[in-house]
Amino acid sequence: MSLCQGDRRKKSRSEDRIELSAVVKFVKFLQCIACGMLGIAVLGMIFVSDNVGAKVVYTMVIVVNLMVIILGKVPIKYLMKKML
Repeated sequence: MSLCQGDRRKKSRSEDRIELSAVVKFVKFLQCIACGMLGIAVLGMIFVSDNVGAKVVYTMVIVVNLMVIILGKVPIKYLMKKML
């Protein structure tokens, strides 16, 4: 093994570290996107007439986004405790 390969491995390992605050920001960003999609789905559900297929799709979007919003709080609480 040459010396260059050893240096490359050490360099890649030091660059792979991700800060916990960046992960928390990313999860909060995903929650914000889910809130926006939830609002659009609720408006779509209100304005859709008698189309059963559209109501099913909007209901599925509402359920998935509520799960993302609610379950996204778990890693935020865990990571905030770990950061302190």
